[in-house]
Amino acid sequence: MKVLITGSSGFVGCSLKKKLEKRGVEVVSYDLDDNPPNNIKDFLNLKSKVEGVDGVVHLAALSQPKLTRQDPLNCVNINIGGTANVLEAIRQAHGKRPWVIFSSSREVFGEAEVLPVTEKTPRRPMTIYGLTKRAGEDLCRVFSQDYGLKTRVVCFTSVYSGKDDDLNRIVPKFIIQAVKNEPLIINGTGEEIFDFTYIDDATEGIWNCIKELEGSQKLYDDFIISASQPVFLKDLAKIVIEETKSKSEIRYAPVQSYSTTRCYADCRKAKEIIGFVPKTNIKEGIKLVVKEFKEAKIIN
Repeated sequence: MKVLITGSSGFVGCSLKKKLEKRGVEVVSYDLDDNPPNNIKDFLNLKSKVEGVDGVVHLAALSQPKLTRQDPLNCVNINIGGTANVLEAIRQAHGKRPWVIFSSSREVFGEAEVLPVTEKTPRRPMTIYGLTKRAGEDLCRVFSQDYGLKTRVVCFTSVYSGKDDDLNRIVPKFIIQAVKNEPLIINGTGEEIFDFTYIDDATEGIWNCIKELEGSQKLYDDFIISASQPVFLKDLAKIVIEETKSKSEIRYAPVQSYSTTRCYADCRKAKEIIGFVPKTNIKEGIKLVVKEFKEAKIIN
């Protein structure tokens, strides 16, 4: 099997590339960090790379909340325009068209009225980023419906990892601050609740989806990939403090306007159809990240 990964240098892309290569899959990298750079907005370049692959895992996106809020046009051009480029490149592919897996986010649900969210929960994004991810889901569905492309949406909830993650995201940031005995600052009351999905579970979900795609004739489907274990942010901070044996205090600050405050999911559909079962709870995941940080000398 030969698979193109857009966003292959991102923290999900890096982990997925390693996982696929261990399973004997030939991976074609596509990322701005490549030499020369591969830009998701460069349609002709993307079209040339799509030729001859069996599938595309589309992870490339502008995702940092502050950046997407500060530069909405760039967010739209990369996230919506880039997804349209991927789908159109596949539509125009010669011979057998590759399948595509699109990476979506819990941000598509906004502040859902009913929790846990499922694939049937209404999409009501509250942010530009969430809006672009909803548009990507819609593009996949319409390209399947109108052009016969084989597409899948995998919707992730709060994926985290170690050294390859953005160190400003909440899990790695808390760990680094705790080791320094610095205050852990929660934007809100601490009652904000999410389910945090460890990177290995996220990439295993993608791998299961690839296997389902290879054996299915269904054109479109969507799956939530989630730990399905809700955690209050105040409890997340306590777990980090305990694991790092830190003297850090937990402090609170105003809620950020560009972030949702509650979202956790039911991944029953993914379990039933693609056999996805999350294996790493939040305490085990924190231990793994701490271990990786120590090995990479990010912390002592």
